[in-house]
Parts: sequence; C-alpha cells; structure tokens
Amino acid sequence: MRKAKGYEEGARGEEGEEGQDVPGNALWTRGSATLPDLPKTEEGKWVVYLEKHDSLGLLTTGMGRKPSGIVTVLLKKYWPGLYRAVSDGPDGPKKLALKWDDYHAAPCGVMTTTTEDGRRVAPTCAQVVLRTFWEFYKLSSGMDHQEATAVLEKMAKKNLRDALYHVRKLAITHYFAEKGKRKNKDRVIAENLTIEDDAGWQSICPTWCVNKKDGWCALVRYWTDDEEFKARSIQNKANRGSGGTHNQGNKPFPLYEKDMVAANGGQEIPRIQVWQAAHKKKELVEGKVVYYGKTEESVDSYKKAFKSLHGEDSDPLSEPFDEMAVMISGHGKPHGRTSILNEVHKPTITLPRIRNMTSSSGVCMPPRPRRLTQTSDDARMTEAYEQLQEEFQHKMHEYEVANSASREHMQEQTKALFAALTAGAPPPQYVEPPVVPPLPKMPTKVEFLAQFHGGTPVSALPYY
Repeated sequence: MRKAKGYEEGARGEEGEEGQDVPGNALWTRGSATLPDLPKTEEGKWVVYLEKHDSLGLLTTGMGRKPSGIVTVLLKKYWPGLYRAVSDGPDGPKKLALKWDDYHAAPCGVMTTTTEDGRRVAPTCAQVVLRTFWEFYKLSSGMDHQEATAVLEKMAKKNLRDALYHVRKLAITHYFAEKGKRKNKDRVIAENLTIEDDAGWQSICPTWCVNKKDGWCALVRYWTDDEEFKARSIQNKANRGSGGTHNQGNKPFPLYEKDMVAANGGQEIPRIQVWQAAHKKKELVEGKVVYYGKTEESVDSYKKAFKSLHGEDSDPLSEPFDEMAVMISGHGKPHGRTSILNEVHKPTITLPRIRNMTSSSGVCMPPRPRRLTQTSDDARMTEAYEQLQEEFQHKMHEYEVANSASREHMQEQTKALFAALTAGAPPPQYVEPPVVPPLPKMPTKVEFLAQFHGGTPVSALPYY
C-alpha cells in the first residue's frame, strides 16, 4: 500500500490527556493527524452515502475512517495559511485563510504541474482536498457525484471552522502544560485562558502549520488583535451560557436522529420530536422533565403557528414539520437563526414572503412580542427596527441565493479548466459568473438609535 499524497511523517495522533507531558514544539492535534494508506483498487475504497443534506456517512460499517475525520485531516494538510489569490496574480495582496472560500481562491503549490507549452499551473487547495478525498471513498449506488461533492463542501466549511476553533484551545492547553500547569480544553474554555505574549504563541505552533509559520503568526494576530473577532467571541460565549444547550454531546444531529430511530425499532420519528428530545435535560427536577433554554417556549409557539396554518385538529408534533410554521413561530430569524430546528433545516422562504402569502389566504400571523410599557417614541422606534430586520433578512436571502449560484459557476469553470489541463487541451473560454450583490449589513442597535433620533428615514439606513 502506498502512502497518501501529503503524508506527514512523525505527526502525532490523539489529543493529550490532562497532566500528560508533550515533548518538543509539536502540538498534539485533535483526532488523527495522518492520512491512511490509499487503497490499491477501486473496490478497496470505503463506501459513503448521503447521511443528511450537509454530511456524508460511512456505509461500510465496522471498517474504514469516517469521512468527517478525513476531511479535517485534508483541511489541515492543505491549509493555505497566508496566500495570494489566483485571480489577484503574483503581486496581489496576501490574505489569511479562515474560510472554505479561501481554499477555492488559494493555489496549492505542492501540486504544481507543467503544461505542454511550459506554463506552470497549480490547482486550488479546494480542488486538491476534494480530489484526494475521492481517492479514499466511492459513492453508494444511486448517488449523484455532483450532489455528494456539494455536501462534501458543506462538511469542509463546517470542519474548517471547528478546526480553527479547537487548535486555538489546544495551543493554549499545550502552552500551560509546558509551564507545568495542566489545563485541559474544558478548563481553558471555562476560565477563558489565553496566551499573553507572541513568543508564547510561537513556541506551540501546531505540526500542520510548521511549514506555514507566517500563516500561524497571522492567525495568532487575528485571534489577539482583531476587534471584530474578539467581540464575536465574547458574544458567542455569552450566548452559550453556562448551563448547556442540548444533550447531544459531540454527536451531530443526523447521527443523534439515526440512533433514536434505531432505538425505536427502525420506525421513523418526526424531526420535531427528535429536536425536542435533543434539548431535554437528563436530570428531572421535582419529578418533572426539564428542557434547556427556551425549548418549551419555542415548541409551544411552533404548535400554535402550525395549528393556525393546518387547523386545530392537526398534530404539530406527529406530522412532518412545516418550515412556514418554523419561521412564523420564531418571527423569522431575528438573530440569524430560527428559534427551532436551527442548523437542522435551512428555511427556503423569508418572513416577508410568508406575510404576503398568509395575508392573501386569510391566515393571521401573530404579532412580534412587545414590551408591556412603551412610550410612543419607543413604539415607533421598535417597529422601525423590526421592519429593518425583516428587510435585511430578505436581502440576505437574495444575497445567499446569488452567492451560491456564483460559487457553483466558478466551481464548474475550475473543473473545466482542470480537466482541460489534465488532457493537454486548450483552456476553455472564461465566462463571467452571475453578479452577486454586496453583502447586506445590518446596523447595530446603537447605530440605528443614532440615525432614528437624528431623523433619518428607515428606508435610508445603510444596508451595505
């Protein structure tokens, strides 16, 4: 068996336990740090299937590596670090790779090839990650390769975000271990620990960043100096709270749902019931079932919205969930997420559109919750801000649709270019991608208040 491309000699595997010494400067990474041997034949590849709209599952039970783990290894292996985008040319500005989109823009120097006319061409890091993944796996019968690749890209986007989050915590853990203070990752999070000096960060550069020290330095500066990152980190910590949010642990919702169905004798369970069970606390309080956060309130709102759409005789918890009821019950996505089934189902409809549909059908949408006491000025301000939020959500939906279409177009162009280069044929004619509108920007409450009391009309507030 030959080693996979990009195999890391000497890279280490599992995350060290609290109290364990870690020799040298190499950081112990989360999960396996190396790729397995490549299969010799097509029959030797592991079989995957579409587990959910955003994840692939391993069909060959009992053998093989989980697709998600291989994706994470590949993301680390081919992390661009600081890169110049292919579209910007060799003299373009350097950018720090923080998102999957950066992998699409960054050339992978280790895979450079020479064309017949002597030009050196490098595929993007995203192309190398996707191509290498399919050297280990094959699809189950009946699956569409294009659809599976789209799901694979969703996995890469999520796993990259998780990898960058965990490497920061593990770096801090290793730093304190070398100082003789044993701190596991949970304590790092709970105590909000960090490293105060640049020299400390440089001493614990992870193995997959050793050859990209400039990228690691830029990543550290992003963590320590970027005001937007620090503000978002503080807000996310406050949102998480200290009492937990669900009982899934590190198990993704599709796997949690699959286990519940298996425990139910293979009979399907309505997704809303699975979501409700995932947010139930294990301990009873005075003999009663208790849920995390506002789960009960969210489910009750969903029931009311569902019955308003389907009649009082309908059963919201037993029937297939209705995304209109999801949007109505949570008054849209006021904080960028639905109040129920968030990250389980992505709504394909916006609240303004639902308002138009329900007004013509005679269904009355419940009003947004209001404060009990308001001055007339407060009421006008609240109504204006809520209107602005709805308009922002509508524009954000339009942006996401256009951006997705543009990305798909660029991926097809890149595939065609790579196929032509591989076959030694002339590159295909470049076609401009669909136009993507500017990313909408929702003003903060402070910015809105300043403009509102300054007499600026709501329609004139900045969206971009």
